[in-house]
Amino acid sequence: MDSAQIDQIRERNNIIDVIGSYFPLKKMGSNYKARCPFHDEKTASFVVSEKKQIYKCFGCGAAGNVISFVMEYEKISFIEAMKKLALRVGIDVAVSSSVQKKENSKRDLIYKVYELATHHFKDNLVRYGSEAKNYLGARLISEETIKKFEIGYAMDSFGGFKNYLMKNAITEDIFEHTGLFGQGQNGSYDLFRNRLMFPIHDVHGKVVAFGGRVLSKDQGGGKYVNSPTTQIYIKGNELYGLFNTRHAIGRKDFSIICEGYTDFIRLYEYGFDNSVASLGTSLTEKQVRLLGRYSNNFYLLYDGDKAGIKAAVRAAANIMKEGFTVKIISLPIDEDPDSFLIKNGEDKLQELIDDAKSLPIFMYHENILGLDDRAKLTKLIEVLNDVEDQIAREFFVKEISDAFNVSQQAIFSKLQKRTFERGNRILNKVELRKFSEERDLLKLILHEESNKKFAQVVNSTYFLSDIYKEIFLLIDKNSNKLSDIAALLDLTENKIVKKIIAELIMEEPPSAPIERIIKDLEVRKYVRELEDVVKKLHQVADPGLINRKIELKRKIAALSGKVVTKTLFRGV
Repeated sequence: MDSAQIDQIRERNNIIDVIGSYFPLKKMGSNYKARCPFHDEKTASFVVSEKKQIYKCFGCGAAGNVISFVMEYEKISFIEAMKKLALRVGIDVAVSSSVQKKENSKRDLIYKVYELATHHFKDNLVRYGSEAKNYLGARLISEETIKKFEIGYAMDSFGGFKNYLMKNAITEDIFEHTGLFGQGQNGSYDLFRNRLMFPIHDVHGKVVAFGGRVLSKDQGGGKYVNSPTTQIYIKGNELYGLFNTRHAIGRKDFSIICEGYTDFIRLYEYGFDNSVASLGTSLTEKQVRLLGRYSNNFYLLYDGDKAGIKAAVRAAANIMKEGFTVKIISLPIDEDPDSFLIKNGEDKLQELIDDAKSLPIFMYHENILGLDDRAKLTKLIEVLNDVEDQIAREFFVKEISDAFNVSQQAIFSKLQKRTFERGNRILNKVELRKFSEERDLLKLILHEESNKKFAQVVNSTYFLSDIYKEIFLLIDKNSNKLSDIAALLDLTENKIVKKIIAELIMEEPPSAPIERIIKDLEVRKYVRELEDVVKKLHQVADPGLINRKIELKRKIAALSGKVVTKTLFRGV
């Protein structure tokens, strides 16, 4: 999908019509307002501009254009949002090249293979899976659950599934790309044999992988075998059960994360329909971000043994790094979620959920890992060093201090000094007020088409604020997009930049002429350079620096109408 088609789809979808199809908008002057769909509020602070084709919430800060709204509201990817919007206005989504068409065709065929595989394994369970059904019965997994999660059975055969695909017009040249076959001297053979089969769905409900479990302890090949990486599946990117539970997670505003298929199924059967399983892997950043689309609150329910506790601490650290809140649910040492529920029922598990602990409190009371308090504090400070959000860091420090009875000052003294990448640094409003002239200049450039010529007069050295400098560079690089702010928003992945641009557009531009603001910024720029020159002259008497100092004083005097004195510029 090229940029011209993206522009066409966005321009054909009026943001008022699209957002208005999800919930009512009320006209207020030249804009429209509603209660924000992205956070709870009593008064409407969600503003939509038809003229600029953007939205901005002045409560939570959410902002963007029609594409980003559909992405955020539907919790879907950019490509999926584009397809949805294209379909809405009757545009055929073009494929950019013959190579891309070929790759898409291969992906579609792999999806088809997995769809056929799901049907095949389900049918096998009914017709040939007596041992598998006995196992499921012994684990107290109901017929209803088997059907809901499409559990199946792979026969003890090297060619049963292969032959089934060939009967359904699937040729052997795609087999090696599916991850469902091995390669031997006689060609392809079925990878999954004599195993209970758990289909792994992506968030849209398509089967993208399988987990195969042995039916007896003496069976070789590992207790579980999962599909390898393919064009449609990357290990660590999906969460088992999320397709079925994502709406409940959003409604209840927290998720329960366990490790295995049967743990998840047992939780679901007992009414904990806001659960997911991490597929037996360490919880990855991709999984955390995926789950974070539906709620910021995570509860970890891992096995009560040493391995489970280690995994829970590691997962909690990954969740906190991504800026979400997490609590750990403590199970008895010899229990997992499945066994605990069967023995004790949902009410007892709910009590444990209600008693879940934050990571510092959990670590303080934990004794199975064999760590003393100093070692526990060291681990917590390692986690703290990776938490970027300043407010979250402050709360985390307080929790550690309270749990271990250590002063906050002592904890802060152990932290590494952090440097943030410019594009990811979030500046608060107080900090941004220091740069009001920069903000005013950006407002004027964005509001008035005639002012874009001033973007060519100014350069990035006029900006002291990293975030405003980034916005200016975006404008400067894409000055042809200034008449279409919604298009400008598509050119950055930085959510903070998107939010601030939307704010600048929604706010009234300053009454001061743009020439005056540029002159003030120019004076400030020269003053800053003069400060640097003076510092260097204190170290070495360079004739070139002396001449530059005189030149800068003249420029400042000419622009400001004042002689540069120690009152205007201290130290010169």
